[in-house]
Formats: sequence, C-alpha cells, structure tokens
Amino acid sequence: MKIITRHWGKINPLKIDSYIRQRGYEALQKAVREMDPKSVIDEVKKSGLRGRGGAGFPTGEKWEIAAREKSPEKYFICNLDESEPGTYKDRLIAEKNPHQVIEGLLIGAYAVGAKKAYIYINGRYAEQAEVLQIALDQAREKEFVGSGILGSAADVEISIHQGAGAYICGEETALLNSIEGKRGEPRLKPLFPPVSGLFGKPTIVNNAETLANLPYIIRHGAQNYAEIGSKTSPGTKLFLLHGAVKNPGFFEAPLGIGLRELIFAKEYGGGMKSGKEFWFAQAGGASGRLVPSGKLDQVLTYDNCEYPLGSGSVLVVDKTEDIKDYLFSWADFFHRESCGKCVPCREGTYRLWEIAKRIRNGDIRERDRENVEDILWTLGNTTFCPLGKFASVAWSDAMKMFPDKIFK
Repeated sequence: MKIITRHWGKINPLKIDSYIRQRGYEALQKAVREMDPKSVIDEVKKSGLRGRGGAGFPTGEKWEIAAREKSPEKYFICNLDESEPGTYKDRLIAEKNPHQVIEGLLIGAYAVGAKKAYIYINGRYAEQAEVLQIALDQAREKEFVGSGILGSAADVEISIHQGAGAYICGEETALLNSIEGKRGEPRLKPLFPPVSGLFGKPTIVNNAETLANLPYIIRHGAQNYAEIGSKTSPGTKLFLLHGAVKNPGFFEAPLGIGLRELIFAKEYGGGMKSGKEFWFAQAGGASGRLVPSGKLDQVLTYDNCEYPLGSGSVLVVDKTEDIKDYLFSWADFFHRESCGKCVPCREGTYRLWEIAKRIRNGDIRERDRENVEDILWTLGNTTFCPLGKFASVAWSDAMKMFPDKIFK
C-alpha cells in the first residue's frame, strides 16, 4: 500500500498538469466545496493520522485546538526543516511531489481557519525550495492558492520561508521565532502554538510528511485510511534505512511493521551485506535508541515507548564498527546544534563532545565514565527543551550495552 510515494515517477514535479492527471487537488476541491472546516477536522480525527515529525501527536486533535480559538488571524506552517543526520524523507517528498505537500497544507489551513500559511524549509535545500516555488506559482495560476480558492469562500495564501538549516528550528517554537526574525531557540510552554504561536496568534505546525497524507484521507475517507497499518498508528511511513544492509535507501511501509522485517525482508533492507554480522540498530535518527539483536521484533509505531519511531530513520551497525566513532559523531552533532539558551545543554553537550574526542583518540582517563554518567543525567533531566535529552539517548544506551568497548 502506497500513499506518499504512490505517484513518484509518474508525475513531473515541475508540471502541475501531471499531478492533476493523477487526481491531484481533487481532495482540496472536495474539502472547500463539499465539507465545512469542522467536517474536515472530524475526518482527520477519525483517520487516526499522527504527526510524522517524530512526536506522533494526533493531528486532528491538534487542529481542533486552533479551530476553537476565536482569533480572526491564524497561521498554518509546514515544517520541512529536517536537519538530523540520516533523515531526508521530507526533502524527497518536496522534490518528487511538491503539490502533495501544498494540497495538504491548503486543506489544513482551510480546516483551522488560517488565511496565511508558510512552508518552512531547511536553507540547505535550495533545489527543493526552487521546486516548491515553481509548484506554488503554478497552483496559484490554477486558483488553488489565494483568494476564493476554486470559487469557494476559502482564502489561503502560502509563502516559502528558508531557514538557516539549524536542527533546533525543527522544534516548532524555535521555528516560529525564526520566521519572526528572532534567534532560533525554543520558547517556554505553555502557551502552546495552537493557542499562541506565530506573532502571538493561533498556529498549527505540521511536518511535511504529515500533510502529504491529507489528500488521500480526504479523497478516500477516514475509514479507508484507518484500516492501513497499526490500529493505534494508522497509515504508512517513509523509512530511511542506512548502514550495513544490502539495500540501503527509503521505503514506504505500513506503520506497525517489525524492525526485523524492515532490515531483513527482501522487499526492504534485504538483510546484512555479505560478510557483515548484525550488532545493533539505531531507530529514530541520531536522537534514537540503540536496538540489540534480541529486541528486533519491536514494532515501529508512535506508541512504542521503549523504542520510539522518531523520524523513521534506521541505522544498521555491524560488528566490525568501532562504537567510539559513533559516540563522537553523536556528540559532535548535538554540541554543534545546541542553541545555547540553557546552561545544561550548552555546557553538557560541549563537555560530552570533549570527552568523546579524547576517547576516540585513545586518551581515556580515570574519571571519564563517572563524568559521562553525570553529564548524561544532566542532559536527560534538566535542559530547557528536548535537544539535551536527545543528545543523551544513544550515549546512555551505549553505556549500558557495551561499556567495556568504550572505556578500554
């Protein structure tokens, strides 16, 4: 079953007519002409769609909060600022089928009553931003964007905002600060964006992959969508498979698929490369947990509390690798991407990186293990936003699973 990649290769992303021939924008037409905003929200709630950015919050419930707000000014934002190593699913969606994102964004904005929408894209995605701008201009010419969409009373204008490629701006309140021209750092909650977001107005921020599901849901119905994948996490998901597998790359699979199947089934990863023996997998990107061989039957859903799905990136590591290289890589990324707003994260990620650099070079000192444990606790429990906790996740698992390979 394909939802996101269904038309990849069948359409020309630079020509809107090729998308329309695949029944593109029919869902938008149905929404603005045959459904009121509340009916659209109810349909999305019934579908069970959950946010694909990592947290997995129920999409319809999030919209409902913003829709209840009486403010005459509301905003809707597509979050396309993926900056985590090993994660490029949103980039693929933007370059393969930009109209699918735009159509989903228009449906969402109509549902919550937002007349202004943004696509916030990673500044390093210059080619994808150009593709999206071309698609947006063509959609406006066809009266899918702007005033009186398709002759209805719906008005939605969309702008593209290019960020600087900072990982922290994937966090929705840091993203809002960036659009407002402020420093990209998270805000104190509450209030939450659906109540007080961009410029203090009700704002919805949804991941690009989340929005790409909406045309299917509105056109085929919530019940049809809810029957795909897991009962608690319906639909499909783009998975990005890296490392020591025969078939690295991206795959669309139903949520609820087992990690073992994703790695070893021939239609997905195809198993380990010749001569390689499985050691562990990291599920969920650089901030994800380490999964040993005995836990590979874990299902990939948004309600798996032991091994969260995150962005859908899966790294497969074989036994010839040196864990110290991975420890340094994780520490290097998070110390570089810390916004510096809070001391525990700013100092903790830096100190962890310093120790990781020494350990990788074989300079191991007597108190390193104790110091690392203190830093990981601080990052996991005291930082202002989740970045500090994310920085500690893989390190904490590595410390438990193979400490002898780290400090010897």
